Amino acid sequence: MDRVEECVYLPGQLARCPARVPVHALTPDQLDLLLEEGDQRVGNTLFRTECPMCSACEPVRVSIPDFAPNRSQRRIFARGEEQLDLEVGRPELSRRKVNLWKRHRRARGLLTAHSRLDVTGYEEWLVQSCAQTLEFRYFHEAKLVGVSLLDLGRVSANSAYHYFDPRFSHLSLGVYSVIKEIQWCSELGMQWYYLGLWVEECRALRYKTGFVPHERLRGGAWWPGAELDSVG
Repeated sequence: MDRVEECVYLPGQLARCPARVPVHALTPDQLDLLLEEGDQRVGNTLFRTECPMCSACEPVRVSIPDFAPNRSQRRIFARGEEQLDLEVGRPELSRRKVNLWKRHRRARGLLTAHSRLDVTGYEEWLVQSCAQTLEFRYFHEAKLVGVSLLDLGRVSANSAYHYFDPRFSHLSLGVYSVIKEIQWCSELGMQWYYLGLWVEECRALRYKTGFVPHERLRGGAWWPGAELDSVG
């Protein structure tokens, strides 16, 4: 699939993300290599941004062994540990998840003219996968409030998607889930936690570069985030 459509991150810009479908399920080593080259995964497809007039999207990855949360992140994590419960399993389809996903996408302004919000769209996006994928489910008092999809390579983990209940924004579920999943990956001895795409001018994505040390893919090479930020 290859088409030009409106960008969900930068209003007024056009986006192009040609999608490829692997012939076979990806091995852990293949996933590591594709992530290092800048691939993103949605459902059974892989893509890289090839936008006609823009190069603002930069893949982000965090060094798991070197990651140290800052003071704000430690507060968020401590609050989450007190109020949230985690369940890990295979991706599964449910009406409750579909409704939560729809609320999140509407609240975050992530809809385009081609967006699908039905059960089939959810299954194709967030249940089907060409990689080994786990679903991290976050609960507050037995109520599902957040879901993450984490792809597992040999030395890398890919945060393929995260959505949460906008009514629980005060818990900073996006930040908490990243720290929790980095902690989980650290116990497996992994090296990299991939955080998807970052766009400097997109407010909803700014939190991603708050995890340090991190690297961003620019011009075909991975650069320390601190070095990129110092030169602009």
